[in-house]
Amino acid sequence: MERVNLSRRKRPLSSEVCERIVDDFIASDKVKPGLLLPSEKELTAKYDVSRVTLRAAIKSLHDRGLVSVRNGVGATVLPRPPASSKIVHHLERLASLDKAASEAGKLLKTEDLKWGESIVTPEISTKLRLPVGDPVYFVQRSKILDEARIAWTIDWLPTTIIDFDLIRSEFKGSLLDALLQHSELELNYADLEIVPQILNSEIAEHLGTPIGGPVLYLDTVVYGAAGQPDIWGQVWVLPEHVRFFIRRHMQF
Repeated sequence: MERVNLSRRKRPLSSEVCERIVDDFIASDKVKPGLLLPSEKELTAKYDVSRVTLRAAIKSLHDRGLVSVRNGVGATVLPRPPASSKIVHHLERLASLDKAASEAGKLLKTEDLKWGESIVTPEISTKLRLPVGDPVYFVQRSKILDEARIAWTIDWLPTTIIDFDLIRSEFKGSLLDALLQHSELELNYADLEIVPQILNSEIAEHLGTPIGGPVLYLDTVVYGAAGQPDIWGQVWVLPEHVRFFIRRHMQF
């Protein structure tokens, strides 16, 4: 089996191995649902990693609902959700809407992009545990799919988390994706709440759609390894364009 060189930078190595297995074997249909991935020995040789790293990558595949694992047998590729004209966002993993669109072969464009600094309000204070009145960074934008506005997003982050000019230079549509490239931040998990809402005039204007229609509000707080909140994300998504999906499975 051909050996693959990994970057070994920015992200945990197991996460990179996980994504390479998805690209090389699952998304490409090289290993079809119901069949086994190559053996542990073959995969450690291909990606030049330890068994510990590979097993962490396989666990991530299992947690994402992409494979089932049986001791002494290996990892079997599971069937994927039925094809849909919508973007399918798998909520069990820490990933952006842009990432979900890319994996579905769709391209999300970013418009109305605005970066700035504001003041911590009581609501922001509750989410990010920052003192009211302190400075806080924000980035807001519209997400466009096939010329239609499908989401309006505002992200808030402490001014101490990272150099603002650096993250602006690395931004390619998703603040989360840009920050995940910085392993020193140790972004670890997120709490997500989805709330159905009725479009008010402000959000309807950003989405270019009439007032009073349905919208899904995603309230996400992303935490670092020490349990500190590092990002508060607010996303209003038009449900006719995005389908949220969770695969429930036995504990690995």
